[in-house]
Amino acid sequence: MSKGIGTVTRPSVLQPVRDACEMSAAECAPRVGISRVRARRYLEHYLSTGALEIRLQYGVGRPERRYRIAR
Repeated sequence: MSKGIGTVTRPSVLQPVRDACEMSAAECAPRVGISRVRARRYLEHYLSTGALEIRLQYGVGRPERRYRIAR
């Protein structure tokens, strides 16, 4: 398990993604009650395990990473 990835918060981060079908770390964070940085850390952990996949949404500035449950 990666440093800073707790077993209590980890499952609760996936639920909002399941409910919304797709979301960014900034959208996920307030639903779970953690910071955006911490939400992204958890989401990236799930991405590395294959549980999530990302879609880059392009606009002004940096592309937004949109996470969804892997198919």
